[in-house]
Amino acid sequence: MTPRSEHPAADLRTAITWALEREGPLFTAGELVVLRRLLALGPDAGELFARLSQRVGLVFRVAALDYACATPEALSELREAELVTGAIPDDEALLAFTVEGLREACVRLGLPRTGVRAQLEARLIGERWLAEPVILVPHRALLDRVTRLGGFDRALAPVERIVGLQWAEYVPTGGPGLFATRGALRSYERARAGELTREEALRFARAGPPPWGRSPFRAAVEAVLASDPSADELAGIPGCAVPHVRALEREGRVAEALTRCRAGDPDPEIALALARTGRRLARALGAPWPPAEPLRDAPVRKLWLPRDAAAAGPRPRWRGDAARGGELVEAAAVAAVAGAGREALHAENWLWASLFALVCRELYWLPLPGRLPTPRRGGPLDLGTPTFYTARAEAAEAVLARLRAEGVAPFAAAWRGEWLDGLVRAEEAMAVGARLDGPLVAAVLERFLRLGWSAAHGLPDLLVLPGAESRLGDAVPGLLRERAFFAEIKGPTDALRDGQRLWHDHLQERDIHVEVWMVSERL
Repeated sequence: MTPRSEHPAADLRTAITWALEREGPLFTAGELVVLRRLLALGPDAGELFARLSQRVGLVFRVAALDYACATPEALSELREAELVTGAIPDDEALLAFTVEGLREACVRLGLPRTGVRAQLEARLIGERWLAEPVILVPHRALLDRVTRLGGFDRALAPVERIVGLQWAEYVPTGGPGLFATRGALRSYERARAGELTREEALRFARAGPPPWGRSPFRAAVEAVLASDPSADELAGIPGCAVPHVRALEREGRVAEALTRCRAGDPDPEIALALARTGRRLARALGAPWPPAEPLRDAPVRKLWLPRDAAAAGPRPRWRGDAARGGELVEAAAVAAVAGAGREALHAENWLWASLFALVCRELYWLPLPGRLPTPRRGGPLDLGTPTFYTARAEAAEAVLARLRAEGVAPFAAAWRGEWLDGLVRAEEAMAVGARLDGPLVAAVLERFLRLGWSAAHGLPDLLVLPGAESRLGDAVPGLLRERAFFAEIKGPTDALRDGQRLWHDHLQERDIHVEVWMVSERL
């Protein structure tokens, strides 16, 4: 039996208390009744509900509740408070049983016990098969809302106790909170569930991306595109340009599609796609299209690796060295670099997110209105969006200038162990950052600052760490430069995407070396 612990109940009470203190007006009268009943539960009932509310699933066998707090009195208290119910249709009660439990029920009724779960359930539906009490734990959506509004993450609380999380000291900046009204909250939740009407979706999509991520914007755009991708209302909505142009072209509205291409887009990857499509449409219509400054192409290195014909999977598998097979092309390239006596990291987004957190740590806590509405946060609400930079442009440029001049070390030394959104594997990130030149790190973080987390799309596959000049076998050119550099790995059928080409151009403009490695099969 699982020993008793008061932590789950205490965490639930804390989450509810924080949510009521900070966003109480956003809860309905009925929701407030439920939350007050939860706060009034006795020790055993409170712990039992807290544990069940964090388990996978909604329906549970009473006999299988392996908790010291799962006493008859606790269950009775939860039933009287209407926080659990035993009035469950038999077809829903099936969810509480394992396959073996369903087989036992079939045997008890003289039914065949063979087959997969769906077959067993089909045999039991309509039969009086349930021979033991089963309970359903409601209010999961309400508890999700509590976490969202209060900011206390019950899933993170055990980690905090085990490792002793530290929180940054800052003065909350107030503001309207995550949602100004109950309607805004419900719209966000309905958007995430895909339940917006077309009119609602258009309204949110027209509003554009918010200064932080608490908005149904993305879901709204997807809803409108799914219903009518050529709708005229999409013409000025961010994020809709490319699918809108394609839909217009399919309908024969080529001149309108060309006009939309000419309007461009603030997102550089979307703008590149529009320029390519617009150039093609202009040729078809005999219309002019202004020349564009070409992107800088990265130099190409050819690399030959042995294919692993015995490995299965949708993508070809390779051998990076004689002992390792069945690897994707990127992992095989890392192994080949190791064979040359050098170290490479493959698509390490954790590294760049962590370095971003360490370097931009002081920007996290600038007292901007509404960005830090509550204490105990790992970062501001607009972290990972373009407005993070625009709201702090002068301070951000100063941070980048210092990074270019001094490298990562002083930023890492200033970190006091507090929780930072984006920071993972801190010791490893600092160790790698110490080996990198400040301008290289600044070139990457600059793009993350300006574009948000979406900048990770297209980041080169490999970061080859600095080391002694060496030769990469079966490669032309074969010499690996001493300083750190980036490499994009492409198999025989792969092509460069727009996001990758934009990264190559961005890095080369800042004198950061990047290559494209074209991998072919060694014959």
